[in-house]
Amino acid sequence: MNFGRILNIFIILFLVANIILYGLYEHESKEDYTLTSEKEVLLREVLGENNMCVYCLLPEFRPMEVMEVKLRNIDENKIRKQIFGDVKVTFKGLKQQYSYKNETLTICKGTKEGFIYYTNDYDKQVKENFNKSDIEDIGSELIKKLTTDNNLVLTCSQPDDDNKYFQLEYNDSFKGQTIFNNSASLIFYEDGKINGIVLNDYEPIRFKGESKEIYPVDEVLYQFMHSIREKDSNELIRIMGIDIGYYVSEEDITSEEDIIKAEPCYRIRLGNNEVHYINAYTNKNISYRKSEFGQEDYEN
Repeated sequence: MNFGRILNIFIILFLVANIILYGLYEHESKEDYTLTSEKEVLLREVLGENNMCVYCLLPEFRPMEVMEVKLRNIDENKIRKQIFGDVKVTFKGLKQQYSYKNETLTICKGTKEGFIYYTNDYDKQVKENFNKSDIEDIGSELIKKLTTDNNLVLTCSQPDDDNKYFQLEYNDSFKGQTIFNNSASLIFYEDGKINGIVLNDYEPIRFKGESKEIYPVDEVLYQFMHSIREKDSNELIRIMGIDIGYYVSEEDITSEEDIIKAEPCYRIRLGNNEVHYINAYTNKNISYRKSEFGQEDYEN
């Protein structure tokens, strides 16, 4: 009897059995952490009755750990050189503002420390190549210059309703999990103007502790619907995107030396450029911002 051949057969059978068991586990796990079709239909019906429409896929809601991060050191001189090269620039010390020709770079201190603003009053390349593909390529090169670690990747790209500008959103990630606080937004206008804002404060370290259950996406959206309708009229609300990542709340930051916790969070993008952040452990709204920004942000 060829024992080597028999052993190989047993090994193959063992591997096949494990693959089947893993597939069954993943199937059951996916069913546990995704909405059933009945629940999703009901959710969309209830939201629709409240003049809210969902134009995106709904994420899974598997248990998640806490992420630990620390404050990132921003190399101001490196960013300045990446934008302007070695040319002599005009410097306004009070605002930490550098400018040369059409471009202005502001690296904020004080209450807005960590924010980096960029404007270009006219970029010929943008003016002459105002289409989604080229704008994304231009944005990819610009975002590298506005960061020191080249850690931000494109997560959202969309024109406005009138196709007068493209807005590109970027985020950091750690082991496949998005870090919402590390973000950037670039707006490219059809006349060649560019506005950019970067906040890239946190360096991810590790995940810590046991994975904990998070709120299902339908419960999050029902609560979100109630909170919106309590303080809003019945105008149409368009939910353009919803995803899960990590978010650092201001109250969790105590000093520059501390390790800071980032907790799981739902990000809800609306059609009017509002972005809402919901803590996935507590189902409480923890932050809100307008995704689009204007020149007034640079002056404040």
